[in-house]
Amino acid sequence: MNNPLKTGDMMEMTSLRVLHQSMTAINTDIQQFQINVGSASFDCLFSVRENPFVLALTSRGANPKFFKFLVKKGYQIQPYFDEFYYDLVEVLKSGANTGIKLYPKLFLEQLNNSIPTVAAAKYTPSPKQILELRPDITEQRDRPYFDTWIHWTEKKPTKENLQKTLSLLGNDAYEHSISNRASSKWSAEDLGKSW
Repeated sequence: MNNPLKTGDMMEMTSLRVLHQSMTAINTDIQQFQINVGSASFDCLFSVRENPFVLALTSRGANPKFFKFLVKKGYQIQPYFDEFYYDLVEVLKSGANTGIKLYPKLFLEQLNNSIPTVAAAKYTPSPKQILELRPDITEQRDRPYFDTWIHWTEKKPTKENLQKTLSLLGNDAYEHSISNRASSKWSAEDLGKSW
């Protein structure tokens, strides 16, 4: 019998390939959208700012759960959900309660069929929206707005600060941070600044 936790073969996410092409055409590197898979609804982010790319899903509802998928070369996602299998089962209302098991490959097929393939500028989220949908970005979660750069002579930006810079501002800001030994400084209030 197949173990539902691990199926081995990578799953090509063809819709992400087409969405990425559409994103390139409008010069954006991140898109936010909503999808439904079965009876569950998710707020999603697809980011090509990071390597590998990231597809982040946050379930909608009273008790939201976060799921992060690494999208590897060829738009491949590994159908191995060991870290969050049971949380996803709970969100999808399957598993022990219904007698239906969650099969990662089947879930990824359903996900692939639900993802939009046309990007739009209006679906490019703000840094605040990204931070709300990415609880894996841990640095100063109460400060979603860019303020300024802090330049260092002896120290350098922390790994967490670099991750937040990349995820919220993009690769150009990340490269600026590294090459100038500058940490991004964030504010709890919108100061109307861009990096």
